[in-house]
Amino acid sequence: MPALLTAGTLALTLTACGGGAPEEEPANEAAATPEEGGGNVLDLVAGLGESTQEIDNYTLDMEMVMPDPDMGEIDMTMTYEVMNDPEATQITMVMPFLGEMLLGLAETTGTGTGLTAEELGTSILIVPAGGEVLVSNHNGLQEVDTPWMRGLQNTDQVNPDDMFDINTLPEVVGAFSEIEQVEETGTEEISGVGTTVIEGTMTSEEIEAMSTEQRSAVDDLMGDVTGTLNVSFWITDDGFPMRIDMADDEADISMVFSSIDETSFEIPSEDEITDI
Repeated sequence: MPALLTAGTLALTLTACGGGAPEEEPANEAAATPEEGGGNVLDLVAGLGESTQEIDNYTLDMEMVMPDPDMGEIDMTMTYEVMNDPEATQITMVMPFLGEMLLGLAETTGTGTGLTAEELGTSILIVPAGGEVLVSNHNGLQEVDTPWMRGLQNTDQVNPDDMFDINTLPEVVGAFSEIEQVEETGTEEISGVGTTVIEGTMTSEEIEAMSTEQRSAVDDLMGDVTGTLNVSFWITDDGFPMRIDMADDEADISMVFSSIDETSFEIPSEDEITDI
């Protein structure tokens, strides 16, 4: 059971961080509360790609619902905590569908863990820049005396196309910078920051017109887009997207930023890590 959990969670999560933080806008500018009046709607949308190029400290929460040919509709949540000093990313992924699958396997084999499906389907990784992936043993399923492990993964078996790469975020956001069918629908605070809410639709022709890099980034996140792509943005007056929702005929994804320039987590010391 521990070996299966390790293989299953790592195959889904290891490729999600790419080892380094993307560059985005300075936090004191990105998180500034918009002034009254706002900018032109198309101008706000046009600046989306550039606004995510320089930020290097933030938390990004993602919720994903999409079909799977073997398991039907699956849902998962991911939290990326990206900090710049020291440079590292912590990823927490909750996959209830994986937990249910493992619980069913445990019942079949008579191997009990005493854990819920959510606990079984939760994995936590830390990826220091230029360092090896650290895997949390928060569920106690590995027979080690430390809370973290290093050397579990076999990177040759990890397909980099399996999951969203955080470093493609500027490409994903920039893919929508030329969308024309947009309208302002109101204002709302996201993570304590005032934003303008903009909704738009991207046609199949506009999707085909994306650059190769942008289309690849969107496809890696959404899968092959089916039909039109409906997108909603919550944009600050400086053009930073505090929230992005995307949906086509099959997949539904939400991305929410918070703790800009305030994200921090503890890097485990060597005595807290077991090398496997």
